[in-house]
Amino acid sequence: MKVFMAIQLLAVLPYIFVNRAHAYIDPGTGSMIIQAVIAAIAVASVSIGIFWRRLRAFFERLFGRNSSGGDDSDAN
Repeated sequence: MKVFMAIQLLAVLPYIFVNRAHAYIDPGTGSMIIQAVIAAIAVASVSIGIFWRRLRAFFERLFGRNSSGGDDSDAN
């Protein structure tokens, strides 16, 4: 395993110390990067939403609070 990691390091090492990169990112690639960032934000927000719902349900079960019970904070 250590030999494999050393080979990987030696294969990547020349690319770490490159002074200039003559590269071009076309508009299609730029839009794909923006789309990936937006998708990552969407996935993170949905995952957090699911996590908080499960956590709230866990504490409601733990403390025996009713979901239809007397919570007046939602009342207008």
